[in-house]
Amino acid sequence: METTSEEVPEEITILAKEPNMVAHSYDSYSINGINFHTHSYDVGRSVQCSGVALVAHATSFDGTNNNNPVSMSKTYYGVIKDILELNYHHQGKIVLFKCDWIDNRVRDKWVKIDKFGVTMVNFKHLFNTGDKELDEPFIFASQATQVYYVQDPIDADWFAVLKSKQRDMYDMEERLDNSTEIGSFLPDLDANTQVNVSIGGSCVRTDIDGIMIAENQPSK
Repeated sequence: METTSEEVPEEITILAKEPNMVAHSYDSYSINGINFHTHSYDVGRSVQCSGVALVAHATSFDGTNNNNPVSMSKTYYGVIKDILELNYHHQGKIVLFKCDWIDNRVRDKWVKIDKFGVTMVNFKHLFNTGDKELDEPFIFASQATQVYYVQDPIDADWFAVLKSKQRDMYDMEERLDNSTEIGSFLPDLDANTQVNVSIGGSCVRTDIDGIMIAENQPSK
């Protein structure tokens, strides 16, 4: 057997091992400043965080000229049904989203763009839900783009697709243009997280006289 001195990256070595037999399931997961929820966890909540979109890129060849590759992209829309974490012997982990995907195999049928340029989807027609052996319902959490769906007030079977914003990003320019928008960009804070505040130096005004404030005395 021919040997090589090139070392295999540690990440590849870890992923080549079978994951632990027990996979952890979660109702929510945060990645890239975005909080994702399962669809069941979203029920009854004022914020919708279970919608996802995935842009898949593929290369095909022109039928008349196999030397002319054509790059194509297709967007998939769905909702998260489960969030799974696979642990590779406590050395690495992968988080997967199991989703119900809206059938987009026929153009402009169950995923379409209306006359106003808004993408509309129909949840009554799904595929790759995991019910069949050949279904592929899973994506990496890192691949997901968060979207949310607004029901059409005229046709209840159809929903408009809107893209969510990262909650830890603050768009100053847009904020100035729309001063009536209420803080949708504030980050979620973990109450158990320790926050260290470092204050260096002191700030003293020298242009006005100081005011002495007597210390409060305890009441008798």
